[in-house]
Amino acid sequence: MSTKPSTPRPTSSFRHALLTIEEAAAYLNVPTRWVAEAVRRRRIRCSRIGKHVRFRPEHLDELIAASEQPVTDPRAPIVPPQPVRTGRSRL
Repeated sequence: MSTKPSTPRPTSSFRHALLTIEEAAAYLNVPTRWVAEAVRRRRIRCSRIGKHVRFRPEHLDELIAASEQPVTDPRAPIVPPQPVRTGRSRL
């Protein structure tokens, strides 16, 4: 009776979990293509392990915090954008 050596399995208790591009996209709620393009343009922190790109959740949190837009006046009414006029008549 032979037994295979047990290999450690990933668990959710890993201290430094690394996310794939797909998982990072789900975490940020953006398309996978956006994350891949941000990596190419070096707009998002990542780790390269061989040819694989991985993300730490805290680095994604930094991106979220850096992208927050300030509120200038919370009492100001929200004005919807006006349609762009091309100068052509509608006839």
